[in-house]
Amino acid sequence: MSDLATILVPTRNRPTDLQRCLGLLLAQMPDDFRILVCDDSDGPDTKHLLEKQFPGICRLEGPRLGPGANRNAGARAAAGHWLIFLDDDCLPQPGLLGAYRAAMRVEDEILAGPTLRSDAKKDSLLWEAPRSASEKELLPPSCNFAIPRDLYLTSGGFDERYRVSFEDMEFFARLRLMGVPIRFVPAAAVEHPSRPLPKATTLANRWEARVISSLDFGAPARQILFRLPRHVLLVIFSRFRGHRPEADSLRAAMVYAAEYFLTLAQLPGWLRKYRSAPRSPFWTARAAEGKAPPRFGL
Repeated sequence: MSDLATILVPTRNRPTDLQRCLGLLLAQMPDDFRILVCDDSDGPDTKHLLEKQFPGICRLEGPRLGPGANRNAGARAAAGHWLIFLDDDCLPQPGLLGAYRAAMRVEDEILAGPTLRSDAKKDSLLWEAPRSASEKELLPPSCNFAIPRDLYLTSGGFDERYRVSFEDMEFFARLRLMGVPIRFVPAAAVEHPSRPLPKATTLANRWEARVISSLDFGAPARQILFRLPRHVLLVIFSRFRGHRPEADSLRAAMVYAAEYFLTLAQLPGWLRKYRSAPRSPFWTARAAEGKAPPRFGL
């Protein structure tokens, strides 16, 4: 009998996190599930970890072209009818795999479980983590979802132009416009520990993806020059919603201010880089039909 599902765990330079994630998965593995670690690491530590502590888990050498390309490589190599994507720093909760297995009935839908933040740092602006606690969330994060393998491959998978950020938002938005439903599975939960707020340079580099997407949506360069700085500023202000003025908030504000000015400095170069680059056929067609996001997503 062929495997029902392959659990894809993309990883890069985080063997300690990966060890913890794999241990929690193996404690609840159905017989017809397999794990495939897609390893984008720079060194051999992850390979040595798997050889020593998890010899029964398959490892795939990643393409080192970003998280989207790593997930795509894993999906092509997987053998199961379903793919379950879990990030290496997630903590799979008991019953996650059983809940997904019980929900795998329809071959044309995405399944998404809750991504929870339960640590004491979740209320500090100096720490971050993805969160999706209910079906009311607009789009689920890519760290905890399941999809039929054939549907994933037919969709084209993740857009590999997004090498730093936005690849998951674009992926789920594209599938929703293709009419693919996303079904929430409450018992398929992971906890995602908070991570330290990245440096301002890392935060600024994430905005490069919005230049790519806005050009796909049909935005002229002058509109991006005008709209993106305003959009970045509004997003930064929104991060402070519900937070009182305190030491962590003030320190975060300094990082965000640097993020904003670094984004402004890099914006002209991003426009030169992508203005003549190939566009997404899917979003180009939607823009021609007048179905692109309002204000080019900005």
